[in-house]
Amino acid sequence: MKKNRFRIFLIVALTLLAGYLLFPTFQYNQLAGGLEKTKTPADSLKYLAENRKGLDDAQNKRLKLGLDLQGGMHVVLEVDVLALLENKARNRDERFEEIMTAVRTAATDPKRGTASIPNLLAEEFKRRNILMSRYYYELRDSDADIVRKLNKESEDAVGRAKEIVRKRVDQYGVAEPSIQTQGGRRIIVELPGVSDKERVRKLLKGTALLEFKLLRDKQIAFNVLQEVNKYLARTSSADSAKKDFIAAAGDTLVLATNSTASDSLTKAAADSIAAVPDSLKSKEQLQKENPLFAVDEASATERLLIDPQSGLIYASEFARPAISKMLTSAKKVIPADMEFVFGAKPFNTGKDGVKFYELYALKKEPELTGGVITEASGTFSSDATRPEVTMKMNAEGTAKWARITAANVGKQVAIVLDGSVYSAPVVQGKIPNGSSVINGIANIEEANDLENILKAGALPAPVQIIEERSVGPSLGADSIRAGLYSVIFGFLIVAIFMVFYYRTAGFIADFALVFNIVFVIAGLAGLGGTLTLPGIAGLVLTIGMAVDANVLIFERVREEAARGKSLKLAVDLGYDKAFSSILDSHVTTLAAAVLLYFFGIGPVQGFAVTLMIGISASLFTALVITKVVFDWIHDSTRTQTDVSFG
Repeated sequence: MKKNRFRIFLIVALTLLAGYLLFPTFQYNQLAGGLEKTKTPADSLKYLAENRKGLDDAQNKRLKLGLDLQGGMHVVLEVDVLALLENKARNRDERFEEIMTAVRTAATDPKRGTASIPNLLAEEFKRRNILMSRYYYELRDSDADIVRKLNKESEDAVGRAKEIVRKRVDQYGVAEPSIQTQGGRRIIVELPGVSDKERVRKLLKGTALLEFKLLRDKQIAFNVLQEVNKYLARTSSADSAKKDFIAAAGDTLVLATNSTASDSLTKAAADSIAAVPDSLKSKEQLQKENPLFAVDEASATERLLIDPQSGLIYASEFARPAISKMLTSAKKVIPADMEFVFGAKPFNTGKDGVKFYELYALKKEPELTGGVITEASGTFSSDATRPEVTMKMNAEGTAKWARITAANVGKQVAIVLDGSVYSAPVVQGKIPNGSSVINGIANIEEANDLENILKAGALPAPVQIIEERSVGPSLGADSIRAGLYSVIFGFLIVAIFMVFYYRTAGFIADFALVFNIVFVIAGLAGLGGTLTLPGIAGLVLTIGMAVDANVLIFERVREEAARGKSLKLAVDLGYDKAFSSILDSHVTTLAAAVLLYFFGIGPVQGFAVTLMIGISASLFTALVITKVVFDWIHDSTRTQTDVSFG
């Protein structure tokens, strides 16, 4: 056995290392089992207090289970590259909007959905015979140069979005998330053990576009809304007049709508409506004239409301979508430097449970953006009653914030996040230290999520969840049970066959196979890998490949023994002659596993990792462990009859 000292040392060392790597998994299962056995909440709290450090350490080092075994969420995000390119354009006009609409339609076409957005954009510009330099980069740039630059920016945006999503998920506290890109626009996120779906959706989708905007004067805002109301009333009466005219004209439809007769009729209808006193108009007529504003309590859930004393402009939760749509359709009468934005949280709740949201009139251009934020912290207000997020700015932001607050004392500054106003405090005085606060937050969990989003940074472009799957813990438990059975039954079938066919040598191969399985699981735990159902499939395949190597060796040994060689010499020759075949088969399989890992995603990678570790372990167990056992048997018995190869 002297010649096998190094091999024995290697076997012992790897076995001890495997035990060390698997101990945290065993420890975590023991501690978690003890927690489940507690009978009362008080006992659970006491148990957690006593074992908190051990649980945390074991949880960080244990073998982690994948989404299909543990349960959780599988989300596919798509980065809105078109929105990114739209925001980068200059001199945007109606023609540009038409081009963007056409490109968005082409991007959603399944036949062209995988095409590059900048390439689709270039095709549309070329079809309309318009140079891209009219809207992008320098006027001297060619279309090819612009497409190349836009493609580079799109790729960078998806890469940045992936990293930002990873930061958010890491700060959320998910163990072993899987975040990968797919194609040119998609990001696949797998979050094992996550159950709060709505919270995860907000975490992943929030662009974290933080802006500080000044509020416009309430009287100016009301005057603009009145103009919007008049415009909508004219449009409504125009549509109504056209419908009446069409119904009466019948076959003259095309002639009427293409002449000035329809417009004259519309103007006459609008004038006749305005000539009737309000006191003589029906409620229906008043509502037609005021599509934006509520006429009475019955229409309060469909239109804007105004408090005459405070000048507060607000709408119910049911009216918000319709109001937003109306404001969008009437944007031509809204000043270019002005926009209307709803509050993120309701400021009041009616007796029937209906929530009301304030509508803010803001300057369109922000005074400051969230890019200057360096620190964010979710906490409670000074009176410990309201969750809030405190923020600190960098030197540039601090200087700008000081100038902004000094110049706007007594005015409101809205803190806008992702298109919703979280708060609009009145500037009491100059703020020289670059601090600000976001309040209007529902609970401390939302404050913590907002803190994480701000710390991770803003997404370079909006993202949409295009696919979402949830795996419940019960389904995960069933998967674990099924996977465990597959490994056990696979092992038993292979073990029984080896013993039946190769007798004593089969027992030795099965002994080495146990080490193989232990090494694979320990390797996964040590590398921080995640065990998934495809990983279990890789483990079962490893079992087959491990005994396949032994089969090659044993058949060679039987051939040499049949030629009259001694058992010791036959074993040595069998290992020598089978080595090249075993190495070739394992190296080619390892190469395939490496390719699967680098080019596959999610489940395929889980299978590849397990297979790579399994191939390495099977080489070691088949060529080293079994050989040491055979040498030990031969040296200890000094006979040639104790080992049978069938």
